[in-house]
Amino acid sequence: MRSGRRFSLPIDPWPQASLGERMSVGLVLTLLLVVPLCAASAMMVVSAAIGAYITWSYDLGASLRDALERQIGRMAGAHGRTFRKV
Repeated sequence: MRSGRRFSLPIDPWPQASLGERMSVGLVLTLLLVVPLCAASAMMVVSAAIGAYITWSYDLGASLRDALERQIGRMAGAHGRTFRKV
């Protein structure tokens, strides 16, 4: 048993619109979706580059610190002093 009105969409929402008008509306709607997608992808690329730089600089700093500690340890060992790593 059906009750109430039956809901149906019209077949053609713009019956008087020409093909050019429909294409221009579709193009505008597509461009409105493309702009946020490009902005989001650009933000992802920038954040990945920043993350890679942070990782690279941390690794470089850690390796430099290790090299300096080894050099200081050798210098301290040559003079009879002990080097304590903190």
